[in-house]
Amino acid sequence: MDKKTKKKQKGTVKEALRIQSEWLYLSEREGILRCFYEYLRESGREAQLWEEAGVLELSLAEDSSMDMEVLEKDQWDDELCLFAKQRTVNKIYTISFPEKDQKAAYALMEELAGKAGGSFCKDTEDFLPEIKGG
Repeated sequence: MDKKTKKKQKGTVKEALRIQSEWLYLSEREGILRCFYEYLRESGREAQLWEEAGVLELSLAEDSSMDMEVLEKDQWDDELCLFAKQRTVNKIYTISFPEKDQKAAYALMEELAGKAGGSFCKDTEDFLPEIKGG
């Protein structure tokens, strides 16, 4: 393999590590970022909360995290407004995490949905797949 090919492969690997998976979290509850933050801290896991900014960073692995941020209603598109109305939710958060940590992120989303209700759904046209809380 020549130097050019090695360099190209190395760049592709770095790009793959940066690919983000985009999800949404829908909830009827107020103060969900604080709820998740306290739950994670009580269970001994790392999280950082910037309440005034509406941002929560949840640790997934030693070198990666899942970011959760309030999505203001004026940023909801028509499809999201309809989906929220059908679900009777008034709070939506954007979720992003490295694609490479998908397994850990899914497990964390399942755990959080089980703890607080609401649902996580992929930010796609049909909002699937979905992880629902109880």
